Amino acid sequence: MRVESAYSLCPSRWWACVTSKIISAKDGKPVNQGSPFNIKVDSAELSNFTPKDIARLFAQRTAETGQQISGEALDYVYEQSKGQPWIVNSLFMRATMRILDENSRETVTIDYIRQAREQMILARETHLDALAFRMENPEVRNVMETLLTGNVDTRLSKSEGFRLCLDLGLVAIEDGETMVANPIYREVLARQMTYDVQLAIPKPTFHWENADGSLDMDALLQAFQRFWRENSGVWEGQSDYTEAFPHLLLMAFLQRVLNGGGCIDREYAAGRGRMDLFIEYKNNAYIIEIKLIHPKKGAKEIKVQGLEQIVSYRDTKAPGAPAYLIIFDRRPTRRSWSKHITWKKEGEITVVGC
Repeated sequence: MRVESAYSLCPSRWWACVTSKIISAKDGKPVNQGSPFNIKVDSAELSNFTPKDIARLFAQRTAETGQQISGEALDYVYEQSKGQPWIVNSLFMRATMRILDENSRETVTIDYIRQAREQMILARETHLDALAFRMENPEVRNVMETLLTGNVDTRLSKSEGFRLCLDLGLVAIEDGETMVANPIYREVLARQMTYDVQLAIPKPTFHWENADGSLDMDALLQAFQRFWRENSGVWEGQSDYTEAFPHLLLMAFLQRVLNGGGCIDREYAAGRGRMDLFIEYKNNAYIIEIKLIHPKKGAKEIKVQGLEQIVSYRDTKAPGAPAYLIIFDRRPTRRSWSKHITWKKEGEITVVGC
């Protein structure tokens, strides 16, 4: 891999200078010049910004214009970017120059940064579009599928795909846990993996809002159960993913319905054995956890484990929010559809069988 120059905080401009130019990646493929991934090799190390760096960066804007930013917004920038320089730049520039007028002196709040985040993801700017290009690599797809499903793979760190993902800054190891490098990459990769499926899902015709305009999650997930029963067999045969297919189809279905009206925050990492979704729709929160039943683990054990995990996740993310544990039965000799598709309340949790 060849890397030219590095990035720094520019003394004369309030945004960061990202002057790194990645000539070639570990796999020998050219990398788009506009996508300075966080590359780490023996000969060069480009570290991410710290929270203090990010605060200093915006302080230059404040010194020049007087515009302030809330502490909550600064924390959110770091939380979403993990200090990745290009993402920090894009969030700040979109918030101050597109969402707000360039000459505005209004304080930049967390709401403006959230809008900037969504704009950046939907725009598929050069840097993020390069992520989609990397997903064409089967080895990279295999790593992402392992992270998405939360499977335990003791050989993952030895694979060429994993080493490539580390070199490209797509994945990171935090506290011994392998995960996508930052929440924005996590969102972009999940949307890329579901994009084709989302386009193939017909426009929803069922009623999925309550009379007050809030989300009727029961109706939405019951509609998904019907969709899963009618389409999963054929669609899975056309998918590049096997293990993660249920997760991807559910996410595509939710995104197709909620697109433009709600937000889905996805949490996944290797070894967790689950995927968590936090959905916000018109100021209401909903929690979904996805689990898989395999021949090596019984359905009862999976459900008990899932109930414990979703309660813990809900209490951390949105105490009291409606919570749904969705369990996909992946056993080759599963029960008939009439018994397979289930809906049952377990205390405060709704258990959805698919």
